[in-house]
This record gives sequence, structure tokens and C-alpha cells, in this order.
Amino acid sequence: MKLREATPADLAQAADVCNAAGRAPWTKEALAPQTGRTVLVALQGNRIVGIAKTHFYPEPDGTAPAGHYLGGVLVLPAFRRQGVGSHLTRARLDWIKERSARAYYFANEHNAASIRMHEAMGFRPIARLPQIHGVNADEGRSELVLFECAP
Repeated sequence: MKLREATPADLAQAADVCNAAGRAPWTKEALAPQTGRTVLVALQGNRIVGIAKTHFYPEPDGTAPAGHYLGGVLVLPAFRRQGVGSHLTRARLDWIKERSARAYYFANEHNAASIRMHEAMGFRPIARLPQIHGVNADEGRSELVLFECAP
């Protein structure tokens, strides 16, 4: 498996990953290079099997601090539980480490697989909130757990 920065040319294959995960497809703008964030793709041969991004929030949002956050990780179902998500997460943490002493991540309180993977990489919960930087869980029916790590 190979990781690389995403480009707008990856739009169709990234949409396939999003659709397979039951998520809205990422836009061309979401895949375009932007200052303060990275978007990565995981490749098996020439096929994109996973996508992941970071976000940078320059201002705090209540209890949620400003800083670099790991964003969504999506992996094709046939490639799950094979380390694709972990590789994408480690690569994004390395990218953040070059820019900050702290990384943040949040997840729906019911997303046990994601929480276990991130805790194994050193993330520790610091808050439970109904909304973080404009995102809520299950249309407000669940809480988001905010995690912090020193990459």
C-alpha cells in the first residue's frame, strides 16, 4: 500500500470510497491542496482504497481548542481491518507533528473502532460535547468525544 497527497484528479475514486462508506462524496475543493491541512489517499496498485484529511481551526470553539485536527478517514469495506486507516492516521499525525505539539480528534461516542484505534496511537479523551467546530453527532442525539495527543 502506498500513501500520497490527494489531488482533484482523485475525485471519482474518492467518491467511490465515500459512497461505499455511506457518506456524501468529498468535493473537488476538499481534495485540492490548501494551506494548513493535508488530504491523503491510500492506494492499492492504482486504486484508491482509503482517504483521510486534517483540518486546522485557528480559533477555539468553546471547550474545543484551536489547532490541527484529524478529520475523516474512509476506507473501502473490502480493505477495512487491514491497517489502511492506521497508516493514514500515522501519516497525518506525522504531518501535524511538523507543525504543532498537539493533535486533536473527535468521534461519535458510539464509534468504538475509531476510538480504539486512536487511543492505541496515544489519544486521550479531554471532553464530551454536543458539537465541536460545527459538527454534531447523529443530528444532536449523541455526544462527540474530543481527544488530544502529543504526536
